[in-house]
Amino acid sequence: MKLASRFASRVLPALVLSSLLLTACGPAGGGPVTIVLPRIIVDVAPDGTPSVGSVNPMLLQLAGLDPSQFKLSPATVKQLTDSNVQHVELLFRQDGLYWWVNSKSLIPLVWDDASFNNVTQLIPKFLTMDVAQKGALVNVFLPAARRLEANIVVKFPMATGAAEVPLREMGPVGLPEPGKPTTTTTAIRLIVPFDAAGVPSLHGTSLTEIGQALKMDTSSMVFPKDTLTQITGAGIQHMTIRTTPEGLKLWTNDQPLPTLRWSQDTLKSTADVVAGLKMLPPGSDKVVMAFVPFLNMADANIVLKFPTNGAAEIPLP
Repeated sequence: MKLASRFASRVLPALVLSSLLLTACGPAGGGPVTIVLPRIIVDVAPDGTPSVGSVNPMLLQLAGLDPSQFKLSPATVKQLTDSNVQHVELLFRQDGLYWWVNSKSLIPLVWDDASFNNVTQLIPKFLTMDVAQKGALVNVFLPAARRLEANIVVKFPMATGAAEVPLREMGPVGLPEPGKPTTTTTAIRLIVPFDAAGVPSLHGTSLTEIGQALKMDTSSMVFPKDTLTQITGAGIQHMTIRTTPEGLKLWTNDQPLPTLRWSQDTLKSTADVVAGLKMLPPGSDKVVMAFVPFLNMADANIVLKFPTNGAAEIPLP
């Protein structure tokens, strides 16, 4: 809560001011302009303490940011080192968020104007801010943020004897391409309603009853009360998840959200990275390699339905 409060009181006003300046610097005709920021390198020490060598510490202090607030546990850093995760790169562009691990491209999150605007309207409903701060976030900062191209690389300690993996060359040349159509092999159609307590049901049977019959603990599949309250309070009646050869598409109600746009290459590299993580339970790597590379061959349509609290029903997308 202290970190959220500090963000709201210090960082947000600074970001809003920057956004206003960016907007003012746009072309006279109102067309989009992209500001490419220098790549930021964050080094994480073995004890989990991050340091930003390329940014003046005084600038971070003025923004109310202390890198030590983002400290990782030494155990997590060791697991990443043992997994030979040397660096993680994040690239925020006008069309999406791209990421790499050891220069291997993972599945990017991409958006268009409609899906970005829908997320812009959703985010404030899940944040604790006053009306003025929410207005500045929705109407100024987030729209103007799309004019920034930010590149952050988080580097971790290298394992003894490991060969150094070079960083990805900056620029759009290495961005992953969209996937191509492929033959689907699996079809899934599923509607999962949740009751007021957050308990899902399948084909009219409560998951609690299913768990009791199978002597399984299904409590992890129940939506926490606070989360369900936030979802219904935001007016979300249903979430739709669809797999296509090009990616995983999402909707809240009938409004599209950003897409996890995969291809055969990014599915394979994502599976390789995830399967190599030492923090996963034993045997998980085999499950990941058996399913993740073939997600683009699935034809799934899953709908999660939440209580409407008496509101008029919104049609599915």
